[in-house]
Amino acid sequence: MAFRLWRKAILMTLREKRMFIIFTLIYTALIFLTSFFIHTTFSTQGNTLSTYFVLIFFLVSLFLSLLYAWIIVARNRRTWATLKCIGYTNRDINTLVSGIILFTMIIGFFIVVEVLFHYAAVFTYAQSVGLLTTLPSILINLLPVVLTFLMFLGVQLIAILLANRKILKVRPIIALKKPGE
Repeated sequence: MAFRLWRKAILMTLREKRMFIIFTLIYTALIFLTSFFIHTTFSTQGNTLSTYFVLIFFLVSLFLSLLYAWIIVARNRRTWATLKCIGYTNRDINTLVSGIILFTMIIGFFIVVEVLFHYAAVFTYAQSVGLLTTLPSILINLLPVVLTFLMFLGVQLIAILLANRKILKVRPIIALKKPGE
């Protein structure tokens, strides 16, 4: 049952292409920048400016995660009510919303990892041929990216808790009202 709901969550996410693309790109940028400044903090032995940037990006990710969860619940209020009418429980709908939120963040993480792997491959090849010798072959180590992923996962769990509270307030009667009422 849970696998079927996660699959439906992915399909629901992909159905709303514009919102999915926008938030995936935002998560990608935030994960990349946070990882970069964590890497900078580790490599410069605690640069305070880098630490402030990590904190700022963490707070921005918290705000955007809460905003994304609120938008998902608000825009699909009628859908959640309809699903409750046909027998879905609050737990099932919470699984759908959790899947939507986590899928968007995980895709952003995979984009960052893919870009970093391609960067390393291209610049390692360029250095072996002798084209570029001034740029580093590894932009960000994998450890800061994994730490950022875990940090963002914690933030997503907070957003999921907010969304779950909002879903509990959705009543099935909303599905039976005419649009615009």
